Amino acid sequence: MTVYLDVLLLSNLWADYALLLASARLTHTPLKRRRCLLGASAGAVCSLSVLLPPLPLAVCILLRLGTALTVCLTAFGRKRLLRQTAVFSAVSLFFCGVLYALSAVCRPAGWYMRNTVIYADISLLTLLLGTALASLMTVLWARRAAAQVQSGCRLHLRIGGLDLLLPGIADTGNTLSDAFTGKPVIVCPAKALNGWLRDYPDAVTAAAACRGFRMLPVRTVTGTALLPAFQPEYAAVIPENGGAERPADVLIAVTEQMQETAVIPAAVCK
Repeated sequence: MTVYLDVLLLSNLWADYALLLASARLTHTPLKRRRCLLGASAGAVCSLSVLLPPLPLAVCILLRLGTALTVCLTAFGRKRLLRQTAVFSAVSLFFCGVLYALSAVCRPAGWYMRNTVIYADISLLTLLLGTALASLMTVLWARRAAAQVQSGCRLHLRIGGLDLLLPGIADTGNTLSDAFTGKPVIVCPAKALNGWLRDYPDAVTAAAACRGFRMLPVRTVTGTALLPAFQPEYAAVIPENGGAERPADVLIAVTEQMQETAVIPAAVCK
């Protein structure tokens, strides 16, 4: 069978780009377009292994793991690399299943597999439909999982070397995120942060002393407000059932309008 390099590289570039976006959404990890494109390019280059002679299965598995690690390292960096790689691999398997099912319906000619790399001489329309369908199903699954999160939890914060433990609630209606980094935002009442805020005249001054300070526009039922937000030294969610705490890459916004319970995006708690 004839393998066209342009089809091989472009189809893998497109697919890996979509898979990285889906992985970033599932793990709530900010992903810049340039890094995403570089990661997808690395995956496309690795797909050239389809041109090699048939390799032993063990070598193929190691090759796929190495490819996933390379793609995720390029796109996301070293932070939580194993987790990102695991999610990316799972999404990739799911995408391949959807694309295979779509191909079974459309019955396209030109499917070829070697060294665990699939070459599909398919139309751009089929590739777009497969990518869109897999992405849609991934988003729907993520939203359903978020809706099933337990409402009660606790929030562990480290700010200025001070460890704080706050009561929290998982709110499926809280979709607040930072426009610059894409990170989810946890809204914390000033009362619950009193152990840290008491050393400052106000919340804005306290937040300004932290990394990543910004004034974040927030829209509520009563109108729009600007809340001081910052990047904590450490943040983790502790499930209500007493499970292990789960580190979260989030921003903290401080408000004077709430009592002592932090409002956490439900997707962060899952």
